[in-house]
Amino acid sequence: MLLQWSAPEYMPHSFQVSGLSGTVGHKQTGNCFDLTKQVADGFVGMQELSKGLFLVQSEMAFKRETELYEEYPERKVFQLSFCMNGICEWDYQEKRGEHYQLSPTQCSLQCGTFSKCVSHFNSEQPYRTLSISLEQERFSSLSEDLEAAHLIRRDDKICTHVFSTTPETRLVLQQLLDCPPERKLRKLYLEGKVLELLSLFCDEAIGKQKNTKDISREDYRCLMKAREIIDNHFLHPLTIAQIAEQCFLSETKLKQGFKTCFNCTVYEYIVEKRMEMAYRLLQSGKYKVKDVVWMVGYTNASHFIDAFKKRYGVTPGEVITTPKRGGMTSGL
Repeated sequence: MLLQWSAPEYMPHSFQVSGLSGTVGHKQTGNCFDLTKQVADGFVGMQELSKGLFLVQSEMAFKRETELYEEYPERKVFQLSFCMNGICEWDYQEKRGEHYQLSPTQCSLQCGTFSKCVSHFNSEQPYRTLSISLEQERFSSLSEDLEAAHLIRRDDKICTHVFSTTPETRLVLQQLLDCPPERKLRKLYLEGKVLELLSLFCDEAIGKQKNTKDISREDYRCLMKAREIIDNHFLHPLTIAQIAEQCFLSETKLKQGFKTCFNCTVYEYIVEKRMEMAYRLLQSGKYKVKDVVWMVGYTNASHFIDAFKKRYGVTPGEVITTPKRGGMTSGL
C-alpha cells in the first residue's frame, strides 16, 4: 500500500506499523511510505489544490488487524474527513482515553494542535475516505463562526466532532469522487467542489449545534438506531410506525428528531439510499433501467425516473449509456 504526501513537510517524521505479529516493516521513498502487500493493498494520496488547501483520498484493505502510529511536528490543523466505507477509528496519544469512530454517512471535524495519532484498522472490511485539510491562513476566516458554535477551541488544543452528513453534502461528495482523471481543468473543478463541500458543512454544522440542544442523549441514540434500520432495510417497504416501534420512539419524536439530526425527513433518507444504490447499479453497465427499478424497491418506473433526475440532474438512461469513467486515483 502506498501512502503519498504532497511535500516532505507534511509527512510524519515518525511512522510505525503494528499488526498481530508485532511491528511491520515499511520503506520510504521520497514523499512516500510503502507497506508490503502482506499488510495492505491500496493507497493514500495527498494533493495541494491551491495554496493551503489539500485533498486527501484513501482506499485501503488490510490483511490483518493493523495500527498506524504517526508523529508530526506540532502545528495547528483543520481537517474535515468523510467516510464512505469501513469504520474508521483513531485516537490522539496526547488525549488518553478519548477514542473516535467514523462510519459511512458521517464526517468528522478535527481542529487544533496535535503531534501523535494512532489509527486502527481491521481485516474484515475495505476502507474508503476523503479528507479536506486547510492551513491556518485558509481557515482563519471560518474560526469566528466555528468558535461561536463551540466547534473549535481558543486554546488550540485538538478537538474532534463527528456529524451525520446530509443529502446535499453527500451529493457534492459523490461529484468529487466521480471526477474523471482526464477532465479538463480537473484541479480547478476539484477545488470548487471542495470549497462547496466546506461551505455546506459549516452551514449545516453550525445550524445543527443550535438545533440539537433539545434532543436528549437517549433520543439521539434511538435516532441513530432508526437510521441504522433504514441503512439495512431501505429496499423493503418501511413505515414510520415500524421504524418508531423498533427504535423505541414515538412517531412524532422520530419525524421531528430525524429532520433535526440528519437534515432530511425519514422518507427523503430512504429515497436517497435507493437512489445511491440505483446510481451504482446503472454505472456498472450490467443492468437495464427497468431491472434497476425493481432492484431498488420501486414498482412504478416513472416515479423512479422522476426521483433519480431530481437527485442527479440526469435520467437513469443517461447514466447507463455513458461510458464508464475512471474515478479519483492515487495519481492525486
